[in-house]
Amino acid sequence: MIRAFFKELAEKENGKLYFQDKDVSIGGGVRSPNVIYKLTFDSNDNEFTIINRTGTSYVGTISCKISKTIQPIAFEINSISHIKNLFLRKKSRLKIDTDNENLRFFIENNPNYKRLSKIADKENFSPIITCELDDNWNIISKYHLEFDDWTQVVEPTIELIKNLISEFEKRIANISNKAYREMNWKK
Repeated sequence: MIRAFFKELAEKENGKLYFQDKDVSIGGGVRSPNVIYKLTFDSNDNEFTIINRTGTSYVGTISCKISKTIQPIAFEINSISHIKNLFLRKKSRLKIDTDNENLRFFIENNPNYKRLSKIADKENFSPIITCELDDNWNIISKYHLEFDDWTQVVEPTIELIKNLISEFEKRIANISNKAYREMNWKK
């Protein structure tokens, strides 16, 4: 089922899927499974890499190396624990940190972010999604896979990243908040 999901996603994104299923010795004659699903694809000169590792560790990473022609804005999305959220009484377990209010507004109103937020509210999905400058600008989402149907977060995360890149390409995030909202979110 998981392998079929990644195969379909690779076909949809015109990407390359790599699969590894190999037992790893953890000492004392004990072996542990180590299964890796890796998918790479290009979307408008932005390089995506998805790695989901199960067995010895249950970790998912979706990263995108952003094209040099785009000028992103730094942000971080992380999660608040279920217990802490009981005291804070927030609508969502996900929290957005950015200095740019227009970007915050864009993310909060993005349907893929809302989907991820609903999953985080129901499941033990605790992502850390960052946009930061290393040698290049990268958007990276890291999360553990210790919840039911962890494949459900892959596509909304990819789409959120694609939506963010499209928004960065417009180069309008630094206009006034009022003008930005009138320009982009007429309802």
